[in-house]
Amino acid sequence: MIQFHFRAAMEKEQHEITAPYADRLMPPDGGQDTLAVDETTKEVIHTIFEELQSLEICGHDEMRKFWFTVPRGTIEDFGDYDEYLECEEVSNHKEFEELWLYHYPKPVKWYEFTAVHWNGWYSILVNRELVLQIQGEERKKEYPEDRSRLAKWLLSVVNEVIASVRNGTYNDPVRANLPYERRRGKILRKDYWQIFPEEKEWHLKEISQQEIDRFVLQMESQSDDSPKGRLKEMTAGKFFDCCRLGYEANNYKGTDELSAKELYQKHGYDFNSDLLDLNPDSAKEFCDMVKSRQYNGHPWRVCSGGSSTSISIYPANDEKGWYLSLSGSCRGRSVETIKFYLALTDAGIPVYLNDGKELANMITGRDHIGIVPEGIFPRYCSSWFPKEPIIDYMNLRRERAEEIIAATYWYPLGEVRMIQDEDIKRCAE
Repeated sequence: MIQFHFRAAMEKEQHEITAPYADRLMPPDGGQDTLAVDETTKEVIHTIFEELQSLEICGHDEMRKFWFTVPRGTIEDFGDYDEYLECEEVSNHKEFEELWLYHYPKPVKWYEFTAVHWNGWYSILVNRELVLQIQGEERKKEYPEDRSRLAKWLLSVVNEVIASVRNGTYNDPVRANLPYERRRGKILRKDYWQIFPEEKEWHLKEISQQEIDRFVLQMESQSDDSPKGRLKEMTAGKFFDCCRLGYEANNYKGTDELSAKELYQKHGYDFNSDLLDLNPDSAKEFCDMVKSRQYNGHPWRVCSGGSSTSISIYPANDEKGWYLSLSGSCRGRSVETIKFYLALTDAGIPVYLNDGKELANMITGRDHIGIVPEGIFPRYCSSWFPKEPIIDYMNLRRERAEEIIAATYWYPLGEVRMIQDEDIKRCAE
């Protein structure tokens, strides 16, 4: 395993840089005032980018990335027990040790270093947090900050990594030792359910096997872009009636006493919608609103939630007439979305379900769950799995992690390489 030991002056003493101290050097908001650094810090940042020229680019904006580790150190590096006790964050030394091991569970902590250069900006990120940044054309700040200690330490990291890449001791140890929680993988949902059967029970508790079978059969014949049938016209009133079908299928509150419009107001988007002000019987007003695309709020979000956790029904029309486009593919709303779809099709409403085949695979356990590295919120992660039909994501769970790891396909890690001599020559020309 590659492990870097660095020393820096702190309060006139020499201290080995351990993970807690490194984390204090790189606070999460370290890049908030990115130009307010002094000249010494700027010089070191430029030196870092000069040294990085010997490594191959691995992405846009001259991106270069690599991993490095820092030792956990002792519990004294983590903090002062008496201070934690005084602040009532712990009540005894055992709790203090547990807190330390919770934040630093392994002998070393892994860090991902990323450097990008774009349009005169030089940016350095560690574990995807911006820690240093300067602009090529200097802009003076009244109170520049001295971040040279961090910059010098990262320069030492860069030099050590380049040396290990050059002598061939970088890539194999990283491949062998990078923790799985820092990697990208995918696990078949059926295999995941084998490990956590309660997850399957929770996922399917509101849907019958007969409904699953009907839905899977319909998805096998769904076209690629729109349903076969069309409605001659659509009004706000008819739209509310379509919503009601889904609310009733999912046993939403109020279906016994509220009108379709009132149900939409209760369960739909939380903000005022222009849709509510339309004449419920006017096809022209509804059509004009759809064409204008200037909506107050989000009228088509019929089951409230965030942009990735709601259910939406979008009206669409073409020369043949009107149909509905249904969306709601997050795991937590998948059964509701499926029951919405079945209720609409049972009523003869032409509806196209976005991610329909993926939802069919999800509900039967035939899809994959994408595992993204810790620190990545598991939403909007399609870019981590290009050209793969993965719509559900997670971080590696701590409980039963070894079983998950064994059942998961882990994507190969990219190699860090030295730029070839001919490439250096070409860049110079």
